[in-house]
Amino acid sequence: MRSLIITLAVAAAVTLTGCPKGNTNSFSEEELASNPAANFQSGITLLQNPDKKTGAVDYATAYQRFNASANLEGGPKASFNAGWVAEQLGRPADAETHYRNAYEADSSYEAAMFSLARVLNEQGKDAEAVELYKSHAEGNPEDYEARNDLIAALIRAGAYDEALAQAQEILRRQPDNAGVFRNLSAMYYAQGNYSMSNLTAEKALELNDGDSGVYNNMGVTFLIQGNEPAAIEKFKTAIKLDPKNFESNMNLGYVALNSGDYGLARASFENALETNPGSLDAKLGRAVSLRGVQEYKLSSDLYDEIIEADPQYEAAYFNAATLHERYTKDFKKAMGYLQAYIDSKGGQLSPTHDVFAKMELVREAQAAEDAKKAAEAERIRQEKERERRNAELLENMGNLIAETDAKLKAYSHCLDTGSVEEVSMILEQAQMVVDAKDVDMAQDIQQLMDAYVPAVDQAITGCEPAPEEAAPAAPAEGEAPAEGEAPAEGEAPAEGEAPAEGEAPADGG
Repeated sequence: MRSLIITLAVAAAVTLTGCPKGNTNSFSEEELASNPAANFQSGITLLQNPDKKTGAVDYATAYQRFNASANLEGGPKASFNAGWVAEQLGRPADAETHYRNAYEADSSYEAAMFSLARVLNEQGKDAEAVELYKSHAEGNPEDYEARNDLIAALIRAGAYDEALAQAQEILRRQPDNAGVFRNLSAMYYAQGNYSMSNLTAEKALELNDGDSGVYNNMGVTFLIQGNEPAAIEKFKTAIKLDPKNFESNMNLGYVALNSGDYGLARASFENALETNPGSLDAKLGRAVSLRGVQEYKLSSDLYDEIIEADPQYEAAYFNAATLHERYTKDFKKAMGYLQAYIDSKGGQLSPTHDVFAKMELVREAQAAEDAKKAAEAERIRQEKERERRNAELLENMGNLIAETDAKLKAYSHCLDTGSVEEVSMILEQAQMVVDAKDVDMAQDIQQLMDAYVPAVDQAITGCEPAPEEAAPAAPAEGEAPAEGEAPAEGEAPAEGEAPAEGEAPADGG
């Protein structure tokens, strides 16, 4: 992740200059090919009519329209709007070009100048931003807001003495200028003088206790001093004063990421993106927080969006590779991102660059994952083999129980009564184990059976099985039942025999 963001100055608000309202006319291809006004109006229409279902604005096409209008000599406003839309697309280099064109076409176009200075700062081109602010300050010495912007630019460029001189000059004329004290707080922070940073921030709050930027700066200072709870409290205060404060939302998002609170981080970065939709840093933070809440697809898509906007954005490639290496386990995709980063540099990377070490880590992670999968496959194989052996053990035991029980019955006359009872008891226990599928107990019972069953086989060697007892024969037809046996149901008494007591004579008797 990139470093914490400290508010140095608030540039003039970016407005969509020259945007007429309410026109939703469509234009032919011929008009768009030659008419700058048609392209300009088409761009405005696209910005004012987001998709009804998703609410998404077609910034890509709007950029094409404003760029075409500018190229067709549509004037500085077309260039300005092309720059503004380029920022929404996360293309600061293109935004710089368009804002510069607008400012060079009209040096009085302050919105273009301030926007150009801002994107120069965002790209680390602090010296160029300083020259823009200086030029404006020289022509507008009473514009203290712009001179505060100059102080901020000087601090970013590391020109602390010149920044202090500018601050002192403003304070001689406006001793209660809260913006100057806010900038001094930022300067002392940049110099590592954290006590003075807090003192000047407190002075700024005395003059303007509603300045969200000062609370943000104090939060950053507390964070550097290791007082994270105080830092979070200051960031939250800044956001309470200004819910869409970009710097405070970014900083709170970073703190939340570091503490593993991915839900808070996601909300913070999404708030930051509402203020600056084109911020690649905010998109990167959101992508990491999405990974933290296991929204891997959304996270991956966002990394792709960042890379498309800035093919040189190293952190996006590395974080995308980490997502797929550690979380989705798609090592091929992880290596693809790293190789794409190497390709984007056109062979300019040294052999010691971190990307090559990262690729080696991905290879090691893949080898470890392959070994883990192989071990798991072997565990499953062994478990299935164990289950097969256990099932076979129980099946064989059940068969042995049945065979041995049959032998005891058939050869009981060859065995002493005590042995029969003892073996029968073992067979009964074995059957209970088989019915319960208790493999552990089956192994113990098997040892007993291995001792007793062979003894039974040995004892009955040479012995003939007992003959099977024949079932008693039924009386022959017409034969009187055996003594004491009642006649069959419905059978008449034998001829000349009196009916049983209480029995009615047979029909017709």
